[in-house]
Amino acid sequence: MEELKTSEAQRKAIRKYEKENYRLNIVFPKGTKERIEALNLKITNSAFIRDTIIEKLNELENRQ
Repeated sequence: MEELKTSEAQRKAIRKYEKENYRLNIVFPKGTKERIEALNLKITNSAFIRDTIIEKLNELENRQ
């Protein structure tokens, strides 16, 4: 039998992470990455997008 490259503990941690998080694949217009990077925010593009979406969701929910 072939040996697995990841341990059972690692696979368990991955499954737990995937259960607790939602993955969304989004396509942005060309140049968006460069616009975000030009802001020099000291965070990753993913963190910026995640934080911005959560902030906007909170804003919209508080209007109701």
